[in-house]
Amino acid sequence: MKRHHLGTCVIPSTPQNVVNGRRWLLGRLEPILGEKHSACDDSVLLLSETLTNAIVHGSGATVEVDAYVDTANIRIEVTDEGGATVPQRRHDPDGIHGRGLPILAMLTKSWAFEQLDDGRLRVWFEVPHTAVPDQRNGERVREPGGTPSREDGTRGSCALLVNDFGHSTDR
Repeated sequence: MKRHHLGTCVIPSTPQNVVNGRRWLLGRLEPILGEKHSACDDSVLLLSETLTNAIVHGSGATVEVDAYVDTANIRIEVTDEGGATVPQRRHDPDGIHGRGLPILAMLTKSWAFEQLDDGRLRVWFEVPHTAVPDQRNGERVREPGGTPSREDGTRGSCALLVNDFGHSTDR
């Protein structure tokens, strides 16, 4: 099964920029799966959780998000500069924090994290989807429009600036 790289987005490590990551991912997935597809909603929610964790617990000035899609799954990778801890599941039903990893486990086909050789931490997850077949060529996955941004054929690279919006709940 061939996986299509939908792009890379580099996001400054400040909490107000999580909204920019959500918007970027939604802009990559909606042309493929359509508006209101539950896999888009799940992927955006899970990106919000993992990106927030990377910003809060990781070090470094930026976090990198990569998005991939194939005929059955969306794969999102969130890579930060590493930090003092790795993702840990906490059991605190009355706690204010610590619900992100249980949500990740519940909504994904699979997820994991890995410490890279250079010290960075990558958290990835896969969300299953069912895309409407493209009638022109019989394939299930359609790549979004636009021109390739790099020689390897990936699309949609970006670097986001600090979010000046006052609405952190915007999507």
